[in-house]
Amino acid sequence: MDIEIINQRENPLLGRTELEIKITHDKGTPKFQEIRSKIAALKDLDNDKFVLQAISAIYGTSTSTAEVRIYSSNEKLSSVEPTHVLKKNGFIEEKGEEEDE
Repeated sequence: MDIEIINQRENPLLGRTELEIKITHDKGTPKFQEIRSKIAALKDLDNDKFVLQAISAIYGTSTSTAEVRIYSSNEKLSSVEPTHVLKKNGFIEEKGEEEDE
């Protein structure tokens, strides 16, 4: 899996940097956590300061595009991003059904 940064812009109002990336992969679209670990290594980031917003596969090819948001602090990230994005990125544990004993 290769990652290429297509576009990078600063958003000072929300205290973040927004990246648009192109992902070239051999098989199906990679999992969120695989892409997150690759981005963390590529940009030398802490896992708790960025989210992978969305992944879009390009039909008929082995490439996808994604949006990454890098925040200045974990507190800023938690206050700006919606709950479903935090769940997808592993910041919030999803509640499973509890079994009765």
